[in-house]
Amino acid sequence: MTIQSFVKALLLTTGVVVLCATGAAAIAQETPSEAEIDPDLADNGPIGRLSARLAYNSDTGGVAALGFSTNRLMGQDQTLEFNLRAEEDGTSASFRYNNDALFGSSPQFGLNVLHAQKDAGDIYDFDSRVTRLEPRLTWQLSPQSRFTAYGILADTDISNVPATTSALIRADEGRVKTTGIGGKYEHQFQPAQGGSLKRARVRFGLEYATSDADNDHIKLTTSAQSIHVLAQGRVVLRSQLRLGTLQSQSGTSSIGDRYMLGQASIRGFEFGGFGPRDLAVDGDPALGGNSYGVAKIDVQFPGAFGEAGRRVTPGLFVDVGSLWKLDDVAGGIAGADPVDDSARMRASIGVSLSIKTGIGPLKIHAAHPIASEDYDRTQTLGLELNATF
Repeated sequence: MTIQSFVKALLLTTGVVVLCATGAAAIAQETPSEAEIDPDLADNGPIGRLSARLAYNSDTGGVAALGFSTNRLMGQDQTLEFNLRAEEDGTSASFRYNNDALFGSSPQFGLNVLHAQKDAGDIYDFDSRVTRLEPRLTWQLSPQSRFTAYGILADTDISNVPATTSALIRADEGRVKTTGIGGKYEHQFQPAQGGSLKRARVRFGLEYATSDADNDHIKLTTSAQSIHVLAQGRVVLRSQLRLGTLQSQSGTSSIGDRYMLGQASIRGFEFGGFGPRDLAVDGDPALGGNSYGVAKIDVQFPGAFGEAGRRVTPGLFVDVGSLWKLDDVAGGIAGADPVDDSARMRASIGVSLSIKTGIGPLKIHAAHPIASEDYDRTQTLGLELNATF
């Protein structure tokens, strides 16, 4: 992201924030609450909520979303959520249903459905479409831990792949149907009374999937997060560790299954900006990787600007990680040029600024990569705004 485009985005975002905050204030003053119109709603809440979301992210560009949710579908124990999302080079629709009482108190039944399609753009030079159905059962093992088992039914289509791109991407062109099962375990630690630790969570995931493209694979993921509050609330320390690997049991992994990372993992790099690339073809397309590891540390300073600047929180950060490993490294147009898929460390340091606006959080960061490769796609400045109405 160039400085000029960043400044334009920042000015546009500032204008949106001012206009929407002003409009929201006027609506709040002129519109009576639902509880004032119907006192019964004060106890039961609204039957459903309709929301609109505008966002800007320096990885994906502008995003517009529309959603509907209810937790009173045919009774108090069922929830439904539906979302539509549009961004610069794609659209998606998602549906989520939960029933806490279908099998009694446990397990809880849920169903996730996703349909997404993306057009060729800066990151991928092909079109893609995916439809995924995921029924699940969740057991609340304790107040702090739960386990979820789920099934996978997916239909993926990669099309309009250029003839001059990597042989590794052309091999993935076509429609693939996938089935599988998986499980996730999550545990939240109870902070000690009066201690600096305010929140800590670990997650583990295991997934097995098989496709009609003769690829069977196992995915293992784990993550750990913690938040410490120090110096009587003047310093907040956030740490995060994420690891994942895809191990093929037969066949080779596809670009639709492999991991692709960006500034959400290591700030200072574009989405798809690091990891294995095919340098022997035009555009040096990103190929993703079978394995990744990321560690992030953020130090924030609430109240650093005094009472007048209580909505603005500055910070410092360090991100370290890598993305590596392919099942097949025969790159180039004809498959005759080996791709380097080794684990090469990437790291960045930088400063951040979090601003609480009237319509949502605005996050800005400036990152400096201190460990990178010549062919990486870096991104010094990043901006993210989320506004929900």
